[in-house]
Amino acid sequence: MERFGVGCGLMGRRVEAECRKGGWLLASDVEGPLFLGDFIAEALSSALKPEDGGTDALPSYGQILYGEGYAAFSADTTPLRRPEGGRGPPPAGGYTLAQEGTDTIFALPLLLAAGVDYGGLETLALNSSATPGAPAMAESLREMDWQLAGITTAPERPYRTLAERQGWLESGWVLGSPFPLDDAEACLRRMGCWEREMALVQAYLRDAYALVDGHSEVWMDGATRRRHVSDAGRRGLRARFRRFYREELGISYSLGERRARRPATMLGRIVEDCAMVGDRAKAALALSLARRTGGLERLVAMGDGANDAAMLRRARWSIGVNGPDAARAAAIGLVTDDMCCLPVLLRLIERSGDDVDAVIGRAQAELRGAALVHRGGAGLSAEWADRHRMMKRKLRGEFVTY
Repeated sequence: MERFGVGCGLMGRRVEAECRKGGWLLASDVEGPLFLGDFIAEALSSALKPEDGGTDALPSYGQILYGEGYAAFSADTTPLRRPEGGRGPPPAGGYTLAQEGTDTIFALPLLLAAGVDYGGLETLALNSSATPGAPAMAESLREMDWQLAGITTAPERPYRTLAERQGWLESGWVLGSPFPLDDAEACLRRMGCWEREMALVQAYLRDAYALVDGHSEVWMDGATRRRHVSDAGRRGLRARFRRFYREELGISYSLGERRARRPATMLGRIVEDCAMVGDRAKAALALSLARRTGGLERLVAMGDGANDAAMLRRARWSIGVNGPDAARAAAIGLVTDDMCCLPVLLRLIERSGDDVDAVIGRAQAELRGAALVHRGGAGLSAEWADRHRMMKRKLRGEFVTY
């Protein structure tokens, strides 16, 4: 069977806006630092529920399935990923292809089964609010002659459409993942396997809903109905997810297994063929853009999640904003509810040489409590981690996966 042609390799990601030579570049995650939405999670939350409606509570069925699928996939693949700067023999079959964020593509079969099309995803993306202060920040960067690139694990096309509508972020500077919902449905129908393979997905969803309902407690918290899934329920959901993607769809992220076989299902082949922009891909894109603009010494990377960590570690200057995992990976931690404070920090970086502590001290003095600036790195204190976590929850909600 031919490979599903989605044109989704990393080398196909490109910047369509003009690259100016000699200036500074801010390579930023999109979800969090620039926009507050998470339209894949929002689509799953609104579309995934039992046929009888189930129990409407927080977290929703879709949020639980997304979170437990992420946990299972990460547990399976993290030990097999190539360590940064590490040495030693690779695992049997080679290092895994999986990156932090690769699990996003597992939403595609679920959304297909729920009847969500690309137009629905685009509508959710267009409803995403800009992070407070982000448009003003972008305008300041233009005045400073900086270039701003948005790099995201999320589907690229809806964010490019959003950037065009908003006007303050150039759509050609938004780089993200493929997510071929409409093309996947057309391919499955053309190959005559739509009904059979959607039945696999529907069976997985029915089992997952039953696990949630059978291992949950639901109570009222003021006007909000909340749900707690037991540890046994979470283990059951992760086991069912593994059976779904490994055995039923036949997907593998082991290089050795992929060389020896193709997935038994067309849906599995589609998922495998989508090379998602994850942690290592974000780093590669940021470094490639820097080489085309002002050089690596004029790159500042910014992110708020675990799938930004590799990009933050590889950049000469890095800012972990409103996320403890990002702050641990970055040189500088920033906690703020108004991104228009960022140009103050960037101007100091322009003039600093290599003195990170001097930049932090001057930024603290200039911002005067409008934002919290601190040293990042693996030694991040519990207090600073909590401050990041609380701000991320305030801005992006309780159930952000990354």
